[in-house]
Amino acid sequence: MMTTLGPEDGHVPGNMLAGLCSTSNTGEYHWVIYVCTVCFGPCVSRFSMFSKSSSPLHKTLENGYKFHAHNAMNTAVWRYHCGPWNALDSSACVALTKIGRLPQGKTWENVNDILKDIPMAVPEADRPVFGNRFTCLVWFRAAVRKLHAERYIGVTDIDQLEQSLRKHATAMEYRRLWGLDGSDPKPTIMAPSDYTY
Repeated sequence: MMTTLGPEDGHVPGNMLAGLCSTSNTGEYHWVIYVCTVCFGPCVSRFSMFSKSSSPLHKTLENGYKFHAHNAMNTAVWRYHCGPWNALDSSACVALTKIGRLPQGKTWENVNDILKDIPMAVPEADRPVFGNRFTCLVWFRAAVRKLHAERYIGVTDIDQLEQSLRKHATAMEYRRLWGLDGSDPKPTIMAPSDYTY
């Protein structure tokens, strides 16, 4: 279940969002943590979807930073990556959901300091579900736990958070597949999860 999207819940500088990006399999996603740093043109948080801005700045500058674990075409060693990302222009990003807000005086660089040393291995807490198979979702869950421990975000149930994010992103992905979002679909900004505070 998701709550209502409020005026400070979307693509607003300082917000921390979960980003789910499409893969070659519908319903399976690449999971990222995203920190919004700037807002151009259509980034008005009260709207649930955003169209491409006519501003040249929107097209050339990042509007935040993404944090994730990745490997090259599922064949290489998993590595941590932090870098600028224009989430609103990403054709791969299906959905963004607010999971927290940067604490007063903190920046994306502080988030990087917290996340950069997460091991590329399955934590004991996730072994019953994932066994020894490390994925970007395993990393995402570890990142959420670490950000919760550092009081950057509050999570009441990591399993329910994952399920609700996946369910809503899958609905948005099917909208894309059925052509309901036009020829140039953009990520959907979803209301915050009921499993974060």
